[in-house]
Amino acid sequence: MNTQHAPSPDSQTLPSGRDLTLAWHLRLPDSLEAAFGQQFRDSCARLVPGATILMVTLYMVAFAVEHLVDPETTAASWRPRLLAIMATMAVWALTRMGPAWRPFLQPAVATMALIMAGVHIFLGVTVDHALANTYFYICFLAILLMGSLFRIQLHWALPTSLLILAALAVSLFGFSRFSHAEALVIWSFTLSGAIMSLFGQYFFERLERRLFLSDRVLNLHRSELRAANLSLESQATEDGLTGTINRRGMDQRLDSLLHKMHHQARGAPDSIAVLLFDIDYFKQYNDTYGHQAGDDCLRQVADVPKTMVQRATDFVARYGGEEFVVVLGGTRLRDALVFAERMRSRVERLGLPHSKSPRSVITISVGVACTTAGGAGSTELIHQADQALYQAKGAGRNCIACVEDDGSLRVITS
Repeated sequence: MNTQHAPSPDSQTLPSGRDLTLAWHLRLPDSLEAAFGQQFRDSCARLVPGATILMVTLYMVAFAVEHLVDPETTAASWRPRLLAIMATMAVWALTRMGPAWRPFLQPAVATMALIMAGVHIFLGVTVDHALANTYFYICFLAILLMGSLFRIQLHWALPTSLLILAALAVSLFGFSRFSHAEALVIWSFTLSGAIMSLFGQYFFERLERRLFLSDRVLNLHRSELRAANLSLESQATEDGLTGTINRRGMDQRLDSLLHKMHHQARGAPDSIAVLLFDIDYFKQYNDTYGHQAGDDCLRQVADVPKTMVQRATDFVARYGGEEFVVVLGGTRLRDALVFAERMRSRVERLGLPHSKSPRSVITISVGVACTTAGGAGSTELIHQADQALYQAKGAGRNCIACVEDDGSLRVITS
């Protein structure tokens, strides 16, 4: 006996946006409607140059055919046709004026279609030759081009099409020389074509709006996923106690900086300084004041370099226990020593009591190394800073030592 189980929440797929329903009138909430309208206008603007070339070509071909049928008629028709060409070129010029003019693009296309239909209705009423009835069929092309060639939205195409159909009916049944039967055939053809064109345009725009909503939903998923990944990455590379980067994160970021520098990547620093410091007599501090006070001390000391780093390439990391690393991108040895002294002085001025320290307050010792000192990789650079730190401790603590460009060690006392 087969049994079916409902899918668990974990197995359900994320919504794609395709299951979202649209009202029959297609309009979205105001904020989404504005964004969709802008996207649709931008899409329309990209079609205009090619559509303009096609339209002007059709006008030229129509003029040539008309000249072959009745050369005398071209003397009367070229001016109205020139007006239609000018309207088409005006739409093209509007797209060249920049995004600020895009809101006027769709009404301009609708106006162009009205002018195109009006010009040919005028020619159909006033020109008398064997193919004069073809002028009226251009009204169908005017309706068709709005939805298929220039791709304006339905709320512009529909009223424009109704105006064209109304003008065509008035001219055919009121002013043309055709019989009612002939006029009915022309108008019925144009009406049928218009209905099919608008029907297709309705479903095309419905599909465009669904795709727009799908993209919005997917972008929302991407944003949430990116935020979750950033949060996880932050948790994986952040020291929970001090809020600095942990050892793993330090290795990744320092290796990345050195790789970019060695390969002269765009935006990479031309030098990197590493400052390794630890809290003097920290074991005695923990033994005297307790581990809770020790944790508070670590947080307060770590906050000092965290407030001092400014550039995107700079960061502070907890190296282990009471040891911290400060990485300064684009910093030479001289500037790194200035930074180290300011940091040492600020920690001392915190005035955190330490009865087992010769200074009676918390102090730090700092070792400084720079890529100009010959550090080829993160391991060697950290090793050089560690040697300098060992030298600073040997010199009595609460001071700075550095690795010179020639590889020698120098102690700088306060």
